[in-house]
Amino acid sequence: MTRFVPLILVALLSTFAANAFAATNVQANIEAQGLLLTLAGIFFGGMLVSMTPCVYPMIPITLSIIGARSAESKPIVGFLRSLVFVLGIATIYTVLGLIVALSGGTIGFLLQSKAFLIVLSVLFIVMGLSMLGLFNLQLPPAFTSKLQGSGNRGGFLGAFLLGITTGVVASPCGSPVLVGILALAGAGGQPSLGAIMLFTYALGIGMLFLVLGTFPAFLSKVPKSGVWMEDVKKMLGLVLIIASFYYLGLALPKMLVWGMLIATCLMFAVIIAIKSRERHPWPKLLWAWRAAGLILVGLAFYAAFAAVPALLAQEAKVNEQNSGIPGLMDGRTSGTLEAPPAAWLTDEPAALAMGKEYGWPVIVDFGAEWCAACQELEHKTFADPAVEKVLAGYVKVRIDCTEETPENAALQKKYNSPSLPTVSFINAQGTYLPDLSLYEFETPEEFLVRLSQVTGE
Repeated sequence: MTRFVPLILVALLSTFAANAFAATNVQANIEAQGLLLTLAGIFFGGMLVSMTPCVYPMIPITLSIIGARSAESKPIVGFLRSLVFVLGIATIYTVLGLIVALSGGTIGFLLQSKAFLIVLSVLFIVMGLSMLGLFNLQLPPAFTSKLQGSGNRGGFLGAFLLGITTGVVASPCGSPVLVGILALAGAGGQPSLGAIMLFTYALGIGMLFLVLGTFPAFLSKVPKSGVWMEDVKKMLGLVLIIASFYYLGLALPKMLVWGMLIATCLMFAVIIAIKSRERHPWPKLLWAWRAAGLILVGLAFYAAFAAVPALLAQEAKVNEQNSGIPGLMDGRTSGTLEAPPAAWLTDEPAALAMGKEYGWPVIVDFGAEWCAACQELEHKTFADPAVEKVLAGYVKVRIDCTEETPENAALQKKYNSPSLPTVSFINAQGTYLPDLSLYEFETPEEFLVRLSQVTGE
């Protein structure tokens, strides 16, 4: 059982990788890391998905069906048949990436739609419940049998079609990663880049098939499926359900979502405490389930005693800032101001007029509730005391792009905001400074340097 532990950890990591992909700004990531490193991360995500219970148990069966592990087969034959199978996986994902990239802003628009985010969350929950064993999601048996029959005949066409099927079957375990990569492909707005990203992801999923199909002797050294794999599948189902709250938090009131998360974590912790008794014959699995229960209880306590109070304090601070500010009514000014308003305005023309009238620099922040880097900027960088002190001399305007509107689109075009976040600056002389625009999260220290360049200090 000990040799399975690394594989269990790798399988769990595949689902946790979802948030990292989903929160990434494609332009900023490629500029910061380079295209090769970005693709390497996507390839690694695909390899992690191949080690999940949706794919891993299928490897020896699939290789037998396509004839890649026959004793009489030469390595080159096994390689070619496995390669055709992997190209089948790659085809369905590449076409999907191409369609998404050609759609341009469609994916961005969908991620700004509360209805779509709720549907996406429900999809994650349904797949999670399926992995917990409440019901099965699978292709029609007749369709699967037909494909397996084609593959059994050793034909390349059968291997290709079986690869397409595997790409579909792998989607439940890899859905968070796939959604994140599709968001990257859509945000990039380049069809070739979107296709390359999804092709790379598919190669990651198919790498184990390719290696083991070429060298079938290694199959005897691969850990066999069993009770432990079923438990990994159930744990991944829990992770999928918890991950769904990330998207729910972008669509519903945060207090409601935190409350739902607390109730869900405690409910599953109780279920684990009861059902884990069935794992007494397998001590390591028993302790794994106990650890999962403790993690869920810890998450519930964190939400109740850390996240919720912090959210309440943040809302109270915003309400305090937005009340009682002299000379501020609906983004317009009246009378004479001695300093820029402490609150962030929402009326860009009024903010520019105020900056021009009083000779103050202006900062324009484009963000959205679903943009993780935007939230980091707001809560870590803009909230830093040193940054707050400097920004007190700026007219601050925030453009909320959570909902896509013609007005927001026009402002994004005006300030060259191809993606979120985007932070733009106008100096005290009223000159727009495009070279200082920010397109990713930046630490308070780095942001202070940028602000000094705005004022020329």
